[in-house]
Amino acid sequence: MCSGSFAKCLGITLIPLAILCVLCNILLLFPGGLVAEDNGHITEEVWYFGGIIGSGVMMIFPALVFLGLKNNDCCGCCGNESCGKRFAMFTSIIFAAVGVLGAGYSFIVSAVAIHNGPKCFYTNGTAESIPSWTNPFVNGDYLNNHTLWEGCRSLWAS
Repeated sequence: MCSGSFAKCLGITLIPLAILCVLCNILLLFPGGLVAEDNGHITEEVWYFGGIIGSGVMMIFPALVFLGLKNNDCCGCCGNESCGKRFAMFTSIIFAAVGVLGAGYSFIVSAVAIHNGPKCFYTNGTAESIPSWTNPFVNGDYLNNHTLWEGCRSLWAS
């Protein structure tokens, strides 16, 4: 069964990628490698757990199904030998759809996070301004407006 071998290979590659996504989402809870003093220092999108739920948990299920697909040569059901293989392929399609939904959720959360940008210790550049934790990029200026980046201070400078 050629598709079973490919499914096993796909399952083997999905498991480390899912674990990597979970670890990356956990690292987002520690901005700058430090423990956040306040939850206000962490962006709202981190709490949507796109890496843990979407790319992690929802990818483990298809990976495990794909790993077991090659060994699923069951005897069939109701006296029909091909019924077992059909059921195995049907479940692989269902779990592949679960994986696509997880990837879509993770993609949408990531796109919103890039659009909104990170929170930073921000000062608007004037001498009388007091720096505070805020999100100066909330209008979608994170990738385009480089002058806003200069107002962000490092966590170590705060």
